[in-house]
Formats: sequence, structure tokens, C-alpha cells
Amino acid sequence: MDERPNKETGKLRSNFACGYDRAEAPPTPKRRRTNPPAKDGVEHWTTIRSLPPELLEEILSRVSVSDVIAFGATCSTYYQLSLSSSLWRRLCHRQATGTQQPSTAPPNDWRRTAILKYSQGLQMQRLGGGGSRTPQWCRSGGPSVSLAVVPPLALGYRRSLPTRDHLLLFDYQGTIFLLRNAVTSSLRGHMTWRRAARHAMLCQNAKDFAVDPRSDNSFRQYIYVLVSRTNGDAEDTPPSWPGPPGSAPPPSPPRCDCVEVYQQDTSQRVFRMTFHPSLTFIQLRLTGSEVNRVLLLVTDTGKVYALSVNETQMNTPRSYTVHLALKKISISLPHLPVAQVHTSYSSVLCLTGEGSVYLEVHSAGVYRQFFGTQQGYNPHDIHTPLPLSLPYKVVKCSLGLSHLCLLDDCGRVFMQGSNRYGQLGTGDKIDRGEPTEVVLSMTPVEVWCGLNHSLALLQGESGVKEVQGCGCGGGRRLPGCSKGSAVFVKLSIRVPRAARSLCASKDCLFLLCCHDIAETPLFRCPPPVKEEAEEERAVERDERERLIWQLAQLRECESLGQKVDILRWAVQRHMTINPAHREFLVQALIAIRPVSDEPSGQS
Repeated sequence: MDERPNKETGKLRSNFACGYDRAEAPPTPKRRRTNPPAKDGVEHWTTIRSLPPELLEEILSRVSVSDVIAFGATCSTYYQLSLSSSLWRRLCHRQATGTQQPSTAPPNDWRRTAILKYSQGLQMQRLGGGGSRTPQWCRSGGPSVSLAVVPPLALGYRRSLPTRDHLLLFDYQGTIFLLRNAVTSSLRGHMTWRRAARHAMLCQNAKDFAVDPRSDNSFRQYIYVLVSRTNGDAEDTPPSWPGPPGSAPPPSPPRCDCVEVYQQDTSQRVFRMTFHPSLTFIQLRLTGSEVNRVLLLVTDTGKVYALSVNETQMNTPRSYTVHLALKKISISLPHLPVAQVHTSYSSVLCLTGEGSVYLEVHSAGVYRQFFGTQQGYNPHDIHTPLPLSLPYKVVKCSLGLSHLCLLDDCGRVFMQGSNRYGQLGTGDKIDRGEPTEVVLSMTPVEVWCGLNHSLALLQGESGVKEVQGCGCGGGRRLPGCSKGSAVFVKLSIRVPRAARSLCASKDCLFLLCCHDIAETPLFRCPPPVKEEAEEERAVERDERERLIWQLAQLRECESLGQKVDILRWAVQRHMTINPAHREFLVQALIAIRPVSDEPSGQS
């Protein structure tokens, strides 16, 4: 029996396990082959830098888009190699894109096409629980987080909107896709009703589209599409002409803008409006009810036009003329071109190219929710644009039924309107009649105002993104915060790094993913420097000291009349609150001042 140490025994056992006799010497391991030493005695190793550019490009053409981008971020030499036009063309062909890309496209176009195709996606997270009013796809037991089907012909997602039965996708080629719900088979063989599992093409050559602005998807029965068509043709066809090689094509017929209306359940076009070729529109939005639906059209010169239609008569096969009128904001402020228009059921928000914001309110109740008072509301002139006092350039905004959110070019967030459920994120439930700054923990990417809650897509310094929300948490509108919150809190939502926008319905939250390298940065100005923040803290410290001094004087007074005078003076000079609230406190103190003249023991 072998009595040698366990260490040696372990070696022998391992030798026997390898299949050779213990008495024989173990085979010597093979030495790694190396390049023979050069004549100068220095060994030359083959590295990635020694490879020719053609071989490196061949290797990069077989990896993913993210690997090519990471490879180009290592040094300037590899960055120039990662910009190769032939490399990105091969990546585009390998991704089997269905896009029509010319063979003589500039290098940046091939790179942009590949990145748009690689980063596009739509993530859906279920919000509502079970119940009779919950859609079938939510009650079927499917996953809480899922991905929508990707149409093969899509090139980069620009917008997405849910309708009553479908989901709309708008890509960079001007194509609108209709994603339908369908029954699919899971990995275990179970049949599951899933949302956005089938796709179909709704329209091509589109510029914009719009649906009913109300948060309830059941009202979104029609889809309005702003499209450019050849005059007299219903659908555009690819250009083709007979002739010898090198001959010039015949002149194309003039194009004109149209608004086509599709029924969302059948995807059939039921109505069409054609405009004069001299009018070129870039944006389409809706407001009002079904009986008096108002279409707002923004031209390339910044003018806003409006026309009214009756949706209840669209299925009637007849033709009639609609009146296209210039909006009052373009009449009263002709020198301010409008860049964006946002709408809700009874209000319109216009953002000019200079960053100023104008709000148009069509209801007295909504006016009171936005401004806290009905002073200044004229029921006979509801189309008058009201400027919002904000000394910053606004670059993005979102409009809800009773509150709104503004983003300036420094990344600051301002909220205004009703705050009954804390949807403004100010930490209280006091309404704001003017834009009020709300401090967020990260840089905002997108904001969205719902019925009584708000969502914000934020990005950190490392590129990690998250979704924060505030307001009412009923119906699981705020995942992870069912009780709601008066400040923006992080929600239990998995956010992809390529997420660029978000929207929600009563049963689902949608995160649109896409990255466009040709898009200009949203925030041009740097955030406020630390010196300004320190100055603000110093001013706040001084105000706190003054208020403490006023409180000490108030405690030393014997009569209530003197205490009321000191309190009124402190409210007017030192308290930074809403002007309407400040005026209310001052008038209330003046009203109780005669009663307070009596000694404190008799009161």
C-alpha cells in the first residue's frame, strides 16, 4: 500500500486518471509556438495593430453594431476605421434591412441607417391588474414586460401611440405601421393573447399622424395622417421611366399635402382632404370632440391653420368642402413662427422657434385649473393665446388635461396646473398658476403628462436611464409606488439604454427605443454653475435668518394687532409663495386686524 503523502498520492491518482502507467514519466506539455527570433535578436509578435485595414474591416463586418462602436472608441486610428462606408454598408446588408438605400449614399448615411436599425425597439410593461375592464391581453397571464414585434421594413422609430385595439409606429422613412394583438404560443406550448404581436403597413410617405388626444384609448377610433402625395394619385408608386441609359427622367407631377383618415379597427381609409401645393405642412394635431373635431396644421414657415370636421359623418360616402382658417396666434403674432403644437381635449400649447410658450384654453374649468383663477378668461374669445411667463428657452413640453410640463435648454423642468394628486412633483398638493421649477435627480430626456400623474425619462452621467413618476398611483399607474407620491420617485420599470420617449395608457407603459446620430443635442446650454447655486443658498440662508428674527419679535409682542402686522410684513417681504396665495394671506390678515386690536387675554 502506498504510504506516501496525500499530495504525492493526489499526483499519482491524477496520472492514472489520465491513462498512463505510474512508472512511466508523464508526457511533457507542448510548448506554445512563437515567432522565430529575428536576426537582430528581438522577437516580433503579431498584434491587432499589425493587421492590414482590409482584414480588420473584414473582421468588423462580422460582429454587431455595438461592438463596432466600442472598437472605434478605443483610439483615433480605430475610430477612423469604424467610419468606413463599405463597413457600414456590409453591416446594413447583413441586418437584411428592407430600406431603400441608394448605392451612392454618403458614408454617414450607411452608419446612421445601421445604428437606427440596430437600436430600434418598443418595450411594453403591463400596469393594470385583473378585472372585467382590463383588456384580454393583460388578463391572459403573459409577461409583465414584453417587446413588440419589429417590422422588417421599419427604419428607426420616431413616435408610437396606442389606439383602442392597436399600436401605431412611425419610422424615419415616413412609414406608419399598425401593430395588432394576436394569439401566440409560449415556450411551454400555452396559447397566450399578446399585444403588438403582428404588424401591418398602414401608410407610406407620411409626415405626421394624430389621434384623439384624450387619455382614454376607447375614443381613438380614427387615425389622421398627414401625407405627401402626387397630385391626383391616391398612392405613390416608385419612379420608373423607359429610355436609354443616361437619359434624364421626365418631370415628376407636382406633389401636394393631404390629410387621410383611417378607421383604426379595419385600417381602411374613410376620408381624405387635399390642400393646395403652395401649402407645405410639417405637423398635425387634434383637439375637440367627435362632433367638432379641430385639426391643427403647422406649415414649414411656422403658421398654424385650423379646420373642423365631424367624425360622425365620415362613413357617409359624400364629398364636401372644409374651411381652412389661420389661427389667431399666427394673426396676432406673425413675427413668431410656431415650431411645435401640443394639444389636449380642450387646450392648445404652442412652442415658438425662440422658445416662448403660449397656451390656449377653451373651457372655464380648465382655465381655472391651469391658472388658479378665472380672471382674464373671456368665453367669447377662447382662441386668444396666453403667454406663459418663463425667462428661459423651452425646447420640449408635454400637455395634459389639467397640467403641463416644460423643459428648457439647460435641462430644467417646470410644472404648472392642477396639483390635486401631487402630479406636479413639487412636494405638496397646491396648484400652481405659473411655471414652477421642479428639481430632478438626473438629466431629463422626455416628460409625459397623464390624466392625474406625470412620468419623466431620466439619464445619468454613465448613460443609465430610469423612469420617475409622481401623482396618483391608483390602477398601478406608478409601478412600485401604488400609494402615489407628491415628488418624483424612481419606479419599478426596466429601461433600455436606447430609450428616447415614453407614453402610457391605463393598462400599459410604452418605452420607445432608438438612437439617431444625426439628431442635434437637446440641451445646448450648460446647467447652472456651482457658484450660482452657492449664491442661491446664501440668499436662502439670509432669508431664513430674517424670518427667525421676525419670529423672535412676534413672540415678544403682547397684543395680537402687533403680531398680525409683523406676520403680514413677513409674508409680503420674505415668503416666496404663489402670488395668489400671498395676496390671500395678506388680505386675510387685514380682515382680522380690527378684531386683533384687543389684548391677547380678552381674545
